[in-house]
Amino acid sequence: MASSRSLENGLSILGLLKESGEPLGVREIARRLDLSPAVAQRLLNTLVAQSYVEQEAGSRRYQVGYAVLALAEHVFQRGRLLTLAENELRALAAGGCFNGFLGIRRGAAGVYVLAVQSNSPVVIRAHPGETMPLHSTALGKALLFDASDAAVSSLLGNGPFERLTERTVTDLDQLNKQLQVARSLGYATAMSENVEGVISVGAPVYDAGGTLIAAISVAFPRAVYPKVKINDVAQSVLAAARRISSGLGFNSASAAQGKGRNDVA
Repeated sequence: MASSRSLENGLSILGLLKESGEPLGVREIARRLDLSPAVAQRLLNTLVAQSYVEQEAGSRRYQVGYAVLALAEHVFQRGRLLTLAENELRALAAGGCFNGFLGIRRGAAGVYVLAVQSNSPVVIRAHPGETMPLHSTALGKALLFDASDAAVSSLLGNGPFERLTERTVTDLDQLNKQLQVARSLGYATAMSENVEGVISVGAPVYDAGGTLIAAISVAFPRAVYPKVKINDVAQSVLAAARRISSGLGFNSASAAQGKGRNDVA
């Protein structure tokens, strides 16, 4: 396919410029990659327009642009997020009953990125790459903290949502009310809403710019640990989420910038 071939050639240009160690002219690029000068120029124009490649004013030669740094930073942050989250979730799991999870939102669903199992006799399974409902899990609700009521409606529809247990919230208005309370507390809960008998608590994670990029949660079976206090669990999860966010560069200044609600799906 032409579009696939163009993408491959564009990536080849970036790779060539990275390896060359010096700016290259369009004809040199075309020769090394076995492209026509016209095709090479067209691809370079596209890359320059997106700032992935820049042209020297004097020589008119091309070199890698600064937009590539943003991609590198994104990869670095993702790796940093996984490391920080795993450390915090393992510390929570060490308490003996808390299964820990890290998730992100992709469209109308949450996606598990990391799962840490505790020594609880009841295993709560969730594998990286699996999706989760946003309306019935504490992790999913925490991922909606930056969404306005209208955005939640746009994402999930007007309901009724899928009922997974007798306690699942299936009404849009009720879910939005639940989210409003959760935002005021800083954490979300799901009390036998996704899996019967399982309680979970989740909190959002923010990056250096104040953008909600993920959430963490812990889940445990109430029948096995009836004396566990939800508020104590919530404070531990909230503190862990804050430490992860801080490790990603989040601070009070970025918090002020990120207070506006996101109205996009």
